[in-house]
Amino acid sequence: MTVRKIIELIDYIKSKIGTDFYATRLQDYVVTIQNNPNNLVLLKEINEKAILDYESLVDAEIPNLLEKVLVNKVKPFTSENYYQQLVDVKEQNRTDPNTLYSQLNSILTNIQSLTHNNIAELDQIAQTVRPFLSRDYTTLQQENNAIFAIVFANEHTYNSLKLLSFELKNWDRALFIYQQIVSDETPKCFEIIEVDQGSIEVVINLLFEVGTNLLDLFKTGLEVYAAYLAYKTVVHDQLAKTFNGNEELIELEEKREKLLLENVRLAVKKELQKQAKHTKKHEALEKKIDEVAKLVTEHIIKGNSVKLLSAPADKSDEIIEKELSKELTYIKTKADYKKIDEPTKQLLLDQFTTQPPPEQYEKE
Repeated sequence: MTVRKIIELIDYIKSKIGTDFYATRLQDYVVTIQNNPNNLVLLKEINEKAILDYESLVDAEIPNLLEKVLVNKVKPFTSENYYQQLVDVKEQNRTDPNTLYSQLNSILTNIQSLTHNNIAELDQIAQTVRPFLSRDYTTLQQENNAIFAIVFANEHTYNSLKLLSFELKNWDRALFIYQQIVSDETPKCFEIIEVDQGSIEVVINLLFEVGTNLLDLFKTGLEVYAAYLAYKTVVHDQLAKTFNGNEELIELEEKREKLLLENVRLAVKKELQKQAKHTKKHEALEKKIDEVAKLVTEHIIKGNSVKLLSAPADKSDEIIEKELSKELTYIKTKADYKKIDEPTKQLLLDQFTTQPPPEQYEKE
């Protein structure tokens, strides 16, 4: 794992378990139950909240990321069975507040102690590796550009040189077209700077105007895709149970599912049309918009994304806020994707993966 990736993961983990979120909640829970050890209703409420908080960490992939970064130096607090302990306490449905308090206080204080240890170790690792950071993107940063990474997280998009080169060729063309649509400048060339565990990140240098539009484009697409995944993971099965075999309702629901999925591309296309500089006369503008919309939609549905790495100092607040909003939605889609059934995953893969053409090798 590269130094930049380690620091990036540490910052992300701390944003989830640090004082801005999980650690503070734990502290509040511990103080609350210690001040109210005989309040049975409140104790059960805290128990339920602690379970939900832990589940949100799992959805954000914190257990896996802690295992990656801590690498046996300090045991991740998520490696213990505290979640199951909290669930067991809830299922026991205690009527004696003293017993419930004793169990809950023990679990929460243990989690709190290990969480603090994990945060301290993450800080130590960051302090140790930061001097070896080989690439500071501020050295590439100018007043009118933004440094981006195109993230290939789906192994089906990079597990062979043929697939990767096909994806990069498509992006090379799409970015050229995209910048024609929204700007007057020509894109910089790709620079592949690292191959990391589980993903490839391709760093590109874009005009700030193009970069902020690209974030808006992905934010829109991811939000609509998240709506489809929420439908599949929360609404669909529960609703289908109420149809009682009604073929007409089943058919309507299948149509709604297809429309929700198709809406990802339509939303991306609509955002592109809004971004397009219609004062400029592009040859076959709609055709170019369709081509870019298709690639961006495929990239999103295959579980890939883009990432802001650097922006001009005077504009960083504006674009970093967009990046954070986009990233939170991306994380949610990754978590929900894991919950859908295998036939749906295969459908998405088949429907939104453009295969490279067969290679023709000349015989010697």
